[in-house]
Amino acid sequence: MKFSFLKLALLGLLAAAPAIPAAHAAAGDSRAPKKLMERWAAATPHPGAGLPGWYSKTPDLHVHQPRNLAKIPIAEIDLLRRRVMVAFNALMQQPSLRDVRGTSLHADINISVVPTLDGVRLVGATFTIRAKSVIDGDPDTIQRDGRYLTPSEEGAVLSVFLNPYDMMARRQVQAEGVQHQSFQVRTGSAFGVYVADRLPDYDPNSEYAWGPRPLALQLQHDRSWYQPGAAGVHPLLAHMSSYSHENDDLRSDRLSPERPAARLAAAMFMTDWEDVQRRMKEIN
Repeated sequence: MKFSFLKLALLGLLAAAPAIPAAHAAAGDSRAPKKLMERWAAATPHPGAGLPGWYSKTPDLHVHQPRNLAKIPIAEIDLLRRRVMVAFNALMQQPSLRDVRGTSLHADINISVVPTLDGVRLVGATFTIRAKSVIDGDPDTIQRDGRYLTPSEEGAVLSVFLNPYDMMARRQVQAEGVQHQSFQVRTGSAFGVYVADRLPDYDPNSEYAWGPRPLALQLQHDRSWYQPGAAGVHPLLAHMSSYSHENDDLRSDRLSPERPAARLAAAMFMTDWEDVQRRMKEIN
């Protein structure tokens, strides 16, 4: 069940978010494919070839209220939305997504009750940017707001989870190492970066260095993002995925930096997620 557009508008949840300074780019993230970063980390990188791509000025908001359980309170919805906007603003300021060419960007926020394996009530917020190629000359390519998109194209997806319980509980997540205060993970060959007030134990020299299930058991009780003062570690996961062959090519640094998936990956690696998480926590 979704909130009606009118109801959200009356509640003020569709109003433009206050201006939030974008998080600065991460300096030289050693986890990122080098050729990709060389293309987008220049002082003033060219936006690329192709038609100017349409992009969301603000994410679409979708609130999925449970039918037979307690509703998600309006205050929790609004707090999650305002915190997610920090990630949106930070990502859209990155060179690979700013004044985007040859690619369109559609952003969404989904807020819902997440069913946990133990039946614990948990509210989750997921922010996504779906990037699609814009094909010049394709009959499906349309103009919107003076820019272009090809809706029939398949897309790559960058997701930001405020509490990635579902990912840790139900996906094959592997650890790849720790840099600064963030924890790099992978699902298959797709990249992910986990940030929290306290990172999970990880011993790269152990045969069983890390598994996601113990973390999922902790995260199902974490309400720190939507209940001020609640115990928790403000867990955030940024995750970028496309077709399996594009994920493989990205990981081996063979993917063209102009591809939608590469643009999303560059933005993910150039965003300072520790700074994003800190800014999110400052919003009450």
